[in-house]
Amino acid sequence: MQSPLEAASCLAQPFDGTRILLYNRLSAMVTETLREELLRRQLADGWGYRSDCGQAALEPTCLALLALRLQNIPAGTYGIEALQRLQNPDGGWPAFNGDREACGLTGLAVLTLNTLGQPNGIEPSIEWLLRSRGREAHWLWKWKFRTTDTRVRFDPGKFGWPWQPDTASWVVPTAFSLLALKQSFPDCRSARVRDRIRLGVAMLFDRACPQGGWNAGNGVVYGVAMRPHLDATAIALLALRGERHNDLMARSLAWLRDQAQVCAAPWSLAWCVLTMDAYELPTGWAQERLEAMSLDELDDTATLAIVTIALDCTTHGNPFEVLT
Repeated sequence: MQSPLEAASCLAQPFDGTRILLYNRLSAMVTETLREELLRRQLADGWGYRSDCGQAALEPTCLALLALRLQNIPAGTYGIEALQRLQNPDGGWPAFNGDREACGLTGLAVLTLNTLGQPNGIEPSIEWLLRSRGREAHWLWKWKFRTTDTRVRFDPGKFGWPWQPDTASWVVPTAFSLLALKQSFPDCRSARVRDRIRLGVAMLFDRACPQGGWNAGNGVVYGVAMRPHLDATAIALLALRGERHNDLMARSLAWLRDQAQVCAAPWSLAWCVLTMDAYELPTGWAQERLEAMSLDELDDTATLAIVTIALDCTTHGNPFEVLT
């Protein structure tokens, strides 16, 4: 199967102009091709992870809506309504349509509705985010991790958000929750919001890998330094944008930029593009590599959506950027 770039090139007509104008024209055609594929995969209640999947899920639904946010089409309205219907009465969002328990992607849902200018349902979601915390925040778990269970090295007093209630903090849900709170309150923040952001930021710094970057959870386990993951590192750095720049952030950003040059996974590379864009680093070379990937490599709908967002971020804005 042709890559989106090859397909767009077949449609392009010769015209006078510079190479950069031609590139921009083809780039826009690639992005439009990906958006059309997203629309083709839409379900009645959102988007599923796979094109042949009939169950809507929170992550691909949010990312697809962000990728389509500039399209004034009925499908976008239907998608927003589906996302709002998916919300639980307590303000959180489940990972899949039909589930009852809220999950660590609630922050992504809040970010999505904020970006789309849809504040309905935000207030109970903010309250859910402020209440949610990793189980290490409980005094009993603090005592356990500080006395008997020392196989993992972290400070239980610095806690973020879990994937599921009553579990420990993880990097990605913490980063999405921080992004949601920072974007919801860009200026005036109550003491409660400030304290929750401060604890989440402290958790990310505490759980970083010694060399820089972030694994999914802890940076050191059984005395062994964990290897960082590109997607977790990228999303964590997005959440930390605007914090005082330090050596850890510098090492993590340098590691991400180096690894992105050899990354072949579209999901991870797309997140790298968004992070480099947020930190004002060049992204064109990575976007060109994303454009050259075939639709076969984008079978996962969440990946298709995040690639679409990454290809368009330098033209129409980065929805994951914390404005400072």
